[in-house]
Amino acid sequence: MPPRARQAPTHESQPARSSERCTTLLRLRIATGAVLAVALVAAGCEITVNHDSDTAELPPAATQSNGTEVWDLRHPPTADQIGIDSGSDTAIYETRPSRRLLLRLPEGTRLRLSARYLAFSSIADEDGEPVNVDVKTATKPLGDTVETYRSILKQLGLPTAAIAQFREAARAASGTESVHSDRISGQYGDLDIGVVASYSPHSETGRIAVIGNWQP
Repeated sequence: MPPRARQAPTHESQPARSSERCTTLLRLRIATGAVLAVALVAAGCEITVNHDSDTAELPPAATQSNGTEVWDLRHPPTADQIGIDSGSDTAIYETRPSRRLLLRLPEGTRLRLSARYLAFSSIADEDGEPVNVDVKTATKPLGDTVETYRSILKQLGLPTAAIAQFREAARAASGTESVHSDRISGQYGDLDIGVVASYSPHSETGRIAVIGNWQP
């Protein structure tokens, strides 16, 4: 059964935490030129979102297999394949809690991870075709962040020397300024992928971002 859609209202306050354990998929299609305004206020987070769908179906480039969301990114996808509708430039697939992803990348590379956020954008392309993909994990304690960072780098065949430096910088951090690792990148066919780890000493949590750009 596909995950149930959670509608993104035009104007909403930050939702209260729910005890519901099933994964909820939020799909936002943001039209070109639409304004996504986020105002942080003392009472919470107030969000204004333009959207045209509350459905949760996956696009043609994605399938569900044994509880894992599988995305076929072995070749540069079209807007239709990853769910960017006509007149839009962004497709966002976000869940709470995280879900398991498998990204099938060029040259036989596969990346497995648990993530909350997956987005595609065609903003910089005149023809409206996707030019980048952005994946973010949920926030985690430092130890879990480091292990996730290590796993992602190893799966992508990237050097892991930066892990120790990031861990020590995070342990030494204080205050409100976040720590960010250097971008570790690799080329997979037409797809350039970079990995960045970040850590907030204020919340004592970190997360990993995996950002890919298709080269013309």
